[in-house]
Amino acid sequence: MNRASPLIVLALCLGLWGCEQDRTEQLDAALETLRQRPVGHLDALPEQPVYQPLRYDAHERRSPFAAAPGMVAAAPVEATPSGSVRPDPGRVREPLEGYALSALRLVGTLSVDGRTIALIRTPEGRVVRLQHRQHIGENSGRVTRIGSDHIEITELAPDGSGGFSEVSRTLTLGATS
Repeated sequence: MNRASPLIVLALCLGLWGCEQDRTEQLDAALETLRQRPVGHLDALPEQPVYQPLRYDAHERRSPFAAAPGMVAAAPVEATPSGSVRPDPGRVREPLEGYALSALRLVGTLSVDGRTIALIRTPEGRVVRLQHRQHIGENSGRVTRIGSDHIEITELAPDGSGGFSEVSRTLTLGATS
């Protein structure tokens, strides 16, 4: 006989001896204590609120297709042949060109040494100074005039045929956010 045989016989004997022992008394006791616990009571569900439909009056609200407050609808400045005006891709973009015009607010104007400067509030609440001929808006907008209560901007809008046309926009003072 080889040396591993007595070890295998010993392991089988211990395994059979473990199966002979009944160790379910603890499990039976735990289950019995759970069965003896009182059964709880669940509260009734709360009353459901009564459905009341709301009346929607769209004619009392601003049309989502109208220009944003403080903006005048776009109008062509002049008829320019398609392809004669284009944005300059090599030009360094200015800080206010990262925002749509509808997101910017004119909060004031001031004159310094005979030059009028517009004060523009960004969506983050920062106020930025803007001068004549500076750029604003996402469509290569350029300030053409700064009045006491408005600024006039000329943007380059796609004309649908691969070219661009100049479009005039006005940002007015006191437009609500």
